[in-house]
Amino acid sequence: MRSFGTRDADPFPACIWQAARATSAAPTYFLPIEIDDVLYGDGGTGWNNPTSLAVEEAHSIWPDRPIGILVSIGTGLEEALQLIDKSKKVPKAVQTLLDNTAPEYAFKLAVADYAVNCLTSCEMIHRQFSERSSREILEDNYFRLNVMQGMSSIGLAEWDKLPAMIALTQRYMDSGDKTKEKRKIAELLQNPERAS
Repeated sequence: MRSFGTRDADPFPACIWQAARATSAAPTYFLPIEIDDVLYGDGGTGWNNPTSLAVEEAHSIWPDRPIGILVSIGTGLEEALQLIDKSKKVPKAVQTLLDNTAPEYAFKLAVADYAVNCLTSCEMIHRQFSERSSREILEDNYFRLNVMQGMSSIGLAEWDKLPAMIALTQRYMDSGDKTKEKRKIAELLQNPERAS
């Protein structure tokens, strides 16, 4: 949803509140929004980390202009992706019943759970992009800010855990490595010529 036109596309005909409403329409939490007879919802499935998409967009708008800095902000390091024989989304009583009466179906649920985790993984995109970031971003000025511990146990609907999220984020951002990184990011953003 672009608010500007490009060589290949017109601006998206929506108000900013409609775009915000669409991007926050997480499935199972909020209904999609209809804009010009089309339903739009959260792009989290497949686009939870839009880093590569943002770089593609920048190159399509400014094909001859290098990217001086890219800052990717995560929502916390996720657990390692692995296929296990039980779905974490199914209540224990139901899982036990499935294991005892329909083990094939229980495994299919676990595979579906794994597939959703792969489609919504932000870390996979980060790893893929960081391998090629030196070719995409000047001076390899690619930064990923992502709380390393504690956030993976907080679910999307757990708004009541905001104080814990704030504490985890502050501790992460105030660590020695991140203090230096924040300083470098601020310097590059204040003086973009230093990136080239």
